[in-house]
Amino acid sequence: MIYIIVKLIHLFSVFIYGGFLFTDNLFLGRMKKDLDVDEHTKVREYFMKYVRKVVPKALILAVITGAYLIHTAFGTISDDGLSNFQILLAIKGFLGGWLGLRGVLQVFFGIQPLVFKSHIFPFILVVIIIALSQLMHIL
Repeated sequence: MIYIIVKLIHLFSVFIYGGFLFTDNLFLGRMKKDLDVDEHTKVREYFMKYVRKVVPKALILAVITGAYLIHTAFGTISDDGLSNFQILLAIKGFLGGWLGLRGVLQVFFGIQPLVFKSHIFPFILVVIIIALSQLMHIL
C-alpha cells in the first residue's frame, strides 16, 4: 500500500514539474513573438510568481519518491550483470537525480547553472525520462 501511495505522489509531483517545463517552453517562450518586451516580462513574472511556490517542492518530492521507487523496484543484480530494466532504471534515476540537484542548487541556494540556463534542456531530459519509463517494461 505504501508503494502505491508513494508512486501516486511521485506521479503528481512529476506532472507538476513536467507541466511547468511544458508550459514554459511551448507557450511562454512563444509569447515573445506576440507581445512586446514589457508585456512578456509581466506575463512571465506573473506566471513565475506562482510557479516558485509549488514547482521546487514538487521537484524535491519527485526526487525523494523516485529514489524510494528505484530502491524498491531495482531488485538484486544477478551474476549475469544488470538486466535491461535495471540499466534503463539506473539511467532514468541518474537523469532525475541530476534534475533534482540542479533544481535544489538553483532555487534554494541561488546557484545558477553554468550551462543550460534555459528550461529547454530539463524539458528534453523529462521527455527522455518518460520515454525510458515506457521502454523499461518492454525491453
